[in-house]
Amino acid sequence: MAKLMANRVLSGSFAEIWVDGSRVAEASGIHLSVKVVRSDVQIGMDVDSKVIGYRGEGELKLRQVFTRFYDVLDRARGGKDVRMTITTALKDPDSMGGAEERYSVTGVGLDELPLINYSTGKINEQSIKFRFNPSELRNLSGIAVTEVA
Repeated sequence: MAKLMANRVLSGSFAEIWVDGSRVAEASGIHLSVKVVRSDVQIGMDVDSKVIGYRGEGELKLRQVFTRFYDVLDRARGGKDVRMTITTALKDPDSMGGAEERYSVTGVGLDELPLINYSTGKINEQSIKFRFNPSELRNLSGIAVTEVA
């Protein structure tokens, strides 16, 4: 097996994020994860567990350039549970075979709206926590595991 070269490690510097089809140029990071929900099952003296569901959670990080997501609060005041679609693409030019990794998730609901968050002498950043149904997450393209050349 050949040695893996450092230049093949993906860099988030080449990532792009879209919310409802609009590119979020000021995005500085995103995290999506699927949590396994387990329930304890006791068999004799052993306590094991059984998977009873999955929960999708995430966080979008922005460097504040625009007023974003205030409309979600405004619509929530009117009783609307606003949902959106988030799409990501990681397009590192050094990826194996030039491939890119893309995901899309629909039905994203925001858990928190950080509307005011700034301090003197610091770049304004916002972290927006959200949740989604794992069944709505799609891997649109990936980077296949291959032998390192």
